[in-house]
Amino acid sequence: VFGQSSRKHVYSMEIGGYYSTNNKIPFWLRSNQFGAIPGVSNTLLFRQNLCSKPDTSRKRFIPSYGFDMAIVTGGQAKVVIPEAYYNLKYKNWALLLGRKKQIHGFLDSTLSSGSITWSGNALPIPEIQIGLPEYSRFLSNRIYLKAHFSHGWFGNQTSVKKYYLHQKSLYVRLGKPESKIKLYGGMLHNAQWGGIPKYKIPPSDPRYINGKFPSDLYTYLNILVPVTNPAPDSIYADFDLENRFGNHIGQIDMGGEINLEKYKWLIYKQLIFETGQTFSSLTNLDDGLYGVSMQIKEPEAKINRVVVEFLHTTNQGIYRSGFLRLIGFYGRHYGRNQNFYFNHMQYLDGWSYNDLTIGTPLMIPNPEIRNEKSIGDDSKFTNNNRLKVGYFGLQSKINSVKLETRFSYGRNFGSPFNNFGYADQLSFGIKAQIPAPYWSGTINLGVGIEQGDLIYDNYGFFASFRKVWK
Repeated sequence: VFGQSSRKHVYSMEIGGYYSTNNKIPFWLRSNQFGAIPGVSNTLLFRQNLCSKPDTSRKRFIPSYGFDMAIVTGGQAKVVIPEAYYNLKYKNWALLLGRKKQIHGFLDSTLSSGSITWSGNALPIPEIQIGLPEYSRFLSNRIYLKAHFSHGWFGNQTSVKKYYLHQKSLYVRLGKPESKIKLYGGMLHNAQWGGIPKYKIPPSDPRYINGKFPSDLYTYLNILVPVTNPAPDSIYADFDLENRFGNHIGQIDMGGEINLEKYKWLIYKQLIFETGQTFSSLTNLDDGLYGVSMQIKEPEAKINRVVVEFLHTTNQGIYRSGFLRLIGFYGRHYGRNQNFYFNHMQYLDGWSYNDLTIGTPLMIPNPEIRNEKSIGDDSKFTNNNRLKVGYFGLQSKINSVKLETRFSYGRNFGSPFNNFGYADQLSFGIKAQIPAPYWSGTINLGVGIEQGDLIYDNYGFFASFRKVWK
């Protein structure tokens, strides 16, 4: 079958292995891999991928599909399916069913450290999604919209089971497709809601009532549009009435694109928010991901793409940002600390899926950091949500060998509920794709290094062979 030139799909196979000095795969060899790479090293990986080719014969209803499976042997033997989806496109609209690898937000998605709330670090969540996957003309030839609306299933996690994902986005582009300068802005809203907690609390604890979190229509309406706290009602827990139904987290994106003859530049800022205090008062304007990307279009260039980013999350509504101080704005919730990026008092797994951070991987889960920096219990997902990290990414090539380099160095301040002072951390990773024409495939090599006070020092290596049938 795979030898036929008329087939409608692409199939690939990869086999390889990982090794490190402390049995952990280094940070930049496993992060932003959609949960496919195991957490421990000294393992073998066998991976298969099947996806459809674009169907140019159809004009209206255009189907597509994808399937990706990784079989891991060794200390964490398991089967992982990072992707299994069916997509149906009608004109500019698309309906998606299943798991699909997606990164949401405006940034350089190919080389970024990760979009701040939806980075592609964790296994994709099964969902039903409808939307405009590409920027589509709206009202005039200078205004384009991109949007989606999703309902997903978290399933059975460590602390809660049978709970849901709500997600929606709306992004606007000002500028024609051929314009040299385009401006972008938009918002992504995520929420965890419903479900049954697997942990027990005293009867006086206000976090849930009757052994579950609410999931009725009124709750869902408050998840869709969380603009006001609901009126008190005995059928809801005090925690929901005082705060918000569910765990809300999102981002506001803004940026621009400069498309020149030889270079393409992206400049972006992602502002993280938690619905409630930081969203309604925006005291944390200085928090978020700042980035600049440069793509070099010349085919023979040795350097193809450069990304420089800075991640800042130490504000969290604790103090007013410099801009708000400048204009004399205090904000509705000034003085009431937020302090919970990626953590939550009801959904104790926090903003994670299958123990991996859904947002930026630089907010590292407790089990991944040194014992003396960890909380020591399972009441919080991460004890490291206050950080300042610089990041550098580079795509280059030497002759026919493609290289990808990632480097981050940051100062980590723990969290307000368990402040460990600070810990500096350096993480480095480099990957090489080497053509192997004799076997009609590619040899992949990678080296990762960890040095610092947050993660245990580590040196790791991986090698694989990949072959594609088109």
